[in-house]
Parts: sequence; structure tokens; C-alpha cells
Amino acid sequence: MRVLFVEGKDRETLQGLARRFPHPYRLLYRPEQGLYLLEAWAIGEEMQREAARLEGFRCWAFELVEEGSRA
Repeated sequence: MRVLFVEGKDRETLQGLARRFPHPYRLLYRPEQGLYLLEAWAIGEEMQREAARLEGFRCWAFELVEEGSRA
């Protein structure tokens, strides 16, 4: 599964990107820096391409290797 991270300061742009695709996501915020981080799972190439085109944002995509939790 591919996981996408997109970092930037414009919440509406990140929400717009996330809502255009059917993938589950989380939007995180760091108030002391005014910085948002979009995390989207099970993404396809199209979402990654769209994220890479966003001006003023940084993005990374990773393949999920392991997922775990502690009970």
C-alpha cells in the first residue's frame, strides 16, 4: 500500500486535494509553525501526480512495509 504525505501552509488546498480522491486520509496541524500535513493511504499514481504539482508544497510517497499496534 502506498502512503502519501503532503506538507504545506494552506489548509484549503490540502483538503481540496484529499476530497477529490476516494482514499482515506488525515490532516494534521502544527500551530507553532502554521504547518499542515496531509497523510493519505492506498493512493494511486494520479493523486501522487496531483500532489507533486502543488506549488509551495512538499510531498513524499512511501510503500507501507509494516503496521502494528500494542494492546
